[in-house]
Amino acid sequence: MTGDVWMIGRVDQFALLAAHLAGQRRLARWDSFWRYSCPSENPRLLHAWLTRPSRQVDASLAAIPGRHLLPDLLGKSARLLRLPAHNLASDLPLSWLAARHMPPGVRLLHGQGNYSLPALQKAHRHKIPTISDVTGQLAPIRARQLTGEYQAQGQKWREISGFLARRRTAEARFASAVFAPSVTVAEGLLECGIKENRIHIIPFDAPLARQCLLLQRPTAPENPIRLLYIGELSLAKGISALLQAFKTLRAQYGDAITLTLIGKARSCAVSLTANLPKGVIWHGPIPASDIPDALNAADIFVFPSLSEGASLAVQEAMAASLPVISTHDAGSAITDGQNGLIIPPRDPGALCAAITRLMHDTALRNRLGTAASATIARQLTQGYGNRVCAAYDRVLSAHG
Repeated sequence: MTGDVWMIGRVDQFALLAAHLAGQRRLARWDSFWRYSCPSENPRLLHAWLTRPSRQVDASLAAIPGRHLLPDLLGKSARLLRLPAHNLASDLPLSWLAARHMPPGVRLLHGQGNYSLPALQKAHRHKIPTISDVTGQLAPIRARQLTGEYQAQGQKWREISGFLARRRTAEARFASAVFAPSVTVAEGLLECGIKENRIHIIPFDAPLARQCLLLQRPTAPENPIRLLYIGELSLAKGISALLQAFKTLRAQYGDAITLTLIGKARSCAVSLTANLPKGVIWHGPIPASDIPDALNAADIFVFPSLSEGASLAVQEAMAASLPVISTHDAGSAITDGQNGLIIPPRDPGALCAAITRLMHDTALRNRLGTAASATIARQLTQGYGNRVCAAYDRVLSAHG
């Protein structure tokens, strides 16, 4: 089968799907930033900043055209020079280069990120159906979700680039179909005027989920109860509410409860992380290979995010049979009371109540953890690539 799908998107987000499509002989071209199949492919050209793990892809993609070095170089230079809206320096060149290379015989364009509008317009002129893959909330929704939290912390919420944020919305409104990774994002798309019949909910698969399914939960009594958070430490992730809730719980339970934070702190949260309460252990970022052990050492996973596409960290915690407390805005696969607990965002009191409930109910923790693991196992059995291909067929059928 000659490749019929043209992809445009960032390397780390699209690599698994690209490999699946290549294996099905459906991938005609993948326009992206520079990528490579192994670090030693060309050591003179691939500098250290290009050979980071997010650039490595499956060997089956080595012959697929569409690797672009220039946007990478421009973007890196803009970051080094600390230029405002530095994403413009990489995202716009990639979008222009991609639009110049429409592969012959392609039947479908699948774009993700801020890189696709010129190519979407070109494909439309050739009567080729187009897909905008919206991995997180669009700018109007993020503004609604985050403005109040930033104001409460004496800061102002703003997009890195208002231009790119508006163009991302324009891509979603222009495309023949829109992919969303969660019901949460689909609701945001509806709020932004995208018609329901154009939205396809396609959940992602978390990279470590299969490995986490194999973990054996310890059976020893929990003392203390160990809370775990994995992700960026930022206002958007609900860190303020989490720390407030933990202070309350620590005052009540003392050494019987601890909180472990894993992840890099964003500048917006520096004041919150400068003086962490007693009982909080902050490791900073850790290697992905260490994440399963960290999950297995915890009793409750907490992720009170205010704005998310579909949290992969929550998926991995669910796969590890951990009871998870999160928010609807985290875009997770949790149904409240069935395979986890859902609380309102920016609500330390609700978070305290949910943690306290799980602390005192071992049977509930075990039941939620078991159900969460089963949810992710079913999702992985279907497979992200298969879900996408099924959606491709629906889009092609709808457009003749």
